[in-house]
Amino acid sequence: MMKYMKRLALLLVPMFALPLVQAQSLPEGDGKRLVEEVCTGCHGLDAVVSTHETKEGWQAIVDYMVSRGATAKDEDLKTIVEYLAKNFPKEAKKIGAK
Repeated sequence: MMKYMKRLALLLVPMFALPLVQAQSLPEGDGKRLVEEVCTGCHGLDAVVSTHETKEGWQAIVDYMVSRGATAKDEDLKTIVEYLAKNFPKEAKKIGAK
């Protein structure tokens, strides 16, 4: 009986994990592949998709990551910043929000 329960668990885990993987997928666009390759060398996509910044803010974050060891060509870093600024912009404050 235990043998069959282990097999069932191995089959069910991927089914429940799939939505988590999909939830962290990036929008299509120029720079997606670079973000996946460069940024996930140190952290998961959740760190990217949960952050929203201006272009200047993303530039500062990317510069900081480079200072911590992220490597890419200058033109690729520019593409990454543009992709992140376009797809994960800083949200405007709502009127009356605190």
